[in-house]
Amino acid sequence: MKLYSLLNENHVLIGEAVQTMEEALRRMVRAFGAAVAPDQVDPLVHSLLAREEQHPTVIDDRVCIPHMRMESLDVFLLGLLVPEHPIPHPNPEQGPVALIFMILAPQTKNTMMLQTLAAIARLLKSRETKQAILSVRSAPRLLRWIEDSGIDVKKTLMAGDIMSPITHTVRTDTVLARAVDVLVDAPDEGIPVLNEQGKLVGELTSRELLRLGMPNYLGLIANPSMLDSFEPFENFFQHENSMTVREICGRDIVTVSPSAPVVQVAHLMMTRQKRRIYVLDEGQLRGIIFRKTIIERVLHL
Repeated sequence: MKLYSLLNENHVLIGEAVQTMEEALRRMVRAFGAAVAPDQVDPLVHSLLAREEQHPTVIDDRVCIPHMRMESLDVFLLGLLVPEHPIPHPNPEQGPVALIFMILAPQTKNTMMLQTLAAIARLLKSRETKQAILSVRSAPRLLRWIEDSGIDVKKTLMAGDIMSPITHTVRTDTVLARAVDVLVDAPDEGIPVLNEQGKLVGELTSRELLRLGMPNYLGLIANPSMLDSFEPFENFFQHENSMTVREICGRDIVTVSPSAPVVQVAHLMMTRQKRRIYVLDEGQLRGIIFRKTIIERVLHL
């Protein structure tokens, strides 16, 4: 099934003169017509707005995808709105929004909602594509453009659909003092380690750093109260500017391809007891999937 087949021209609103997210959401819901009962419009808009405030659905700069499952709905609805000018996002930590996709689905269409979210993410993967969508000024032309893109709503949600971009890395020859700086700024307590050729060879986590700070003989002490006189992490500070990441990083990493099913990723996390899995495409590091990623992007619909 193609993404464009889920869009109705009446549900594509271009150049709308809206000033707020609430106004935009209300206009999109009303565009669905009789599919959403009149007495459900206000509660639905308020629920969507509340979810955006607490858990923004921003997938890229200036794009968000508010979505919700509804018991009273018996059809799958996909809408699109391009405001005349970017509008503020209700969450102050997010920037202005220039493109909104909305998905409303029956309670029984969980998988289809996930597949559609992934298809939209693939459609907007490149900045050029997003700019092309924003530059189209009529619904028929936009629908033709999406049709020409050939984006499929795939049956299987894949690793590439939910992976997060790599924002922090260290090299094998990075000294530990610098590595700690990078780790502190990273969104997770583990960061990928790359060799001189930029290939993934391991990961550095807080566990390796703490282990270095605690001499091996301390593991033989059964009573923690006996450590009162121990100088904390002296071993780390003695080596922070001479020892490199290569000497302590973990090598037991798990990787998948972008086409790996998400259920396979979850299975690997459980069986290998991994907090994060790396996504490689032809040997190059393309993204990372955290346990929380699956909760946020798969289970939290």
